[in-house]
Formats: sequence, structure tokens, C-alpha cells
Amino acid sequence: MKRLIVAAVLLIAVLAACIVTNNAVNRNTAYLIGLLDRIEEAYTAGSREDCAALTDQFVMEFHEKTRWFPFFMRHADISKIEETAATLPSTLRYEGDDHFASELIRCRNQLEKLAELEQPTPENIL
Repeated sequence: MKRLIVAAVLLIAVLAACIVTNNAVNRNTAYLIGLLDRIEEAYTAGSREDCAALTDQFVMEFHEKTRWFPFFMRHADISKIEETAATLPSTLRYEGDDHFASELIRCRNQLEKLAELEQPTPENIL
């Protein structure tokens, strides 16, 4: 009977850890995507100063919000997004406008795909 209780406690602990990490991923990716929305709004409004400030904030926030992700997901997934996010400020300042817009869309797509792939759906499990 003691083994059954220990097994049930371990199962509940694993389930709780899965729920907490899934909520953290959802909350943090939603925040980052919202920040990308604000960058896009500033970019389309033509406010390059606001866009540059928000882009710098996004890079800092990205590092803070995804700091714990590699503990429970593949490093390669986070690294690809980080490479795109890290180049956004310099792309805005030194590259053409079209290139910044495409990198912004690319970063958003990667974050959305990350959030989608971390959902516990039958397609992702099987």
C-alpha cells in the first residue's frame, strides 16, 4: 500500500510540474507576442524611435521570459528564436525597412509555433 501512495504522490508531482511549466510557456510567449504586436504597430505608424525602444525592450524581455525554458524543452527551439530576436535592433537601425518587417514576422512565427508545439494535444503527443 505504501508503494501505491508513493507512486500516486510522484504522479501528482509530475502532473503539477507539467501544468506549471505549460502555463509558464503560454503566459510568457503570449506576453512576447503582445510585445511584438506593439513593435509592429509602432513600425507601421512610422515611429522609428518608439519602434527601436520597443525592440530593445523585446530583446531584454525575451532573455528574461525564456530563461527557464531550456530546462524543459529543446535548446535548439529557443536558440533559433533568440538568434532572430537578437538581430532585430540592429536590423531596424542598419538594414532596410523590408528586411526588418520580414525578421519581425519571422520572430512572431517562431514564437507562435513554439507555443503551438508545447500544447498537450494528441497531435503533439503522438
